[in-house]
Amino acid sequence: MTMSEAHEETGPSAWVLKPITEIRGVRHALTMTLDGMVQAISEDLTKDEADGIGAMTAALHSASRAATNAVLGAPRSTPLKTVTSHNDRGIYMVMPVGEGTNTLIAAAGDEDMPMGVVAATMARQAMKLGEQIMSVPARTGDGAS
Repeated sequence: MTMSEAHEETGPSAWVLKPITEIRGVRHALTMTLDGMVQAISEDLTKDEADGIGAMTAALHSASRAATNAVLGAPRSTPLKTVTSHNDRGIYMVMPVGEGTNTLIAAAGDEDMPMGVVAATMARQAMKLGEQIMSVPARTGDGAS
């Protein structure tokens, strides 16, 4: 399997993951809602794996936000910019997709993954996805199109 085959993405917002998964050392990438519903995954994750990771990531983000805001004395509504977890197997980074959206973008990679490059690429892709999400007209609620 070639690197490009290993990192094909699936889901309606999968285009946002490609530049991230092309970075050396990145194993997986996904987008999900704040409640853990997966929207797009890199193909090397199964749907079941991604669903579990999405649920755990939503909990991680929520707990990190609460703890960070409490320890820094910030209002509860203060958004969290990035969560980074690191162990002897690698690095996992999570960030929100723009203000006013309920979407997260995440990437996991090897310990030698270039964190600065991954973080910058994730931020750029998050901004693009956030702009796309925010440009969709709101529903009127009356069933009219």
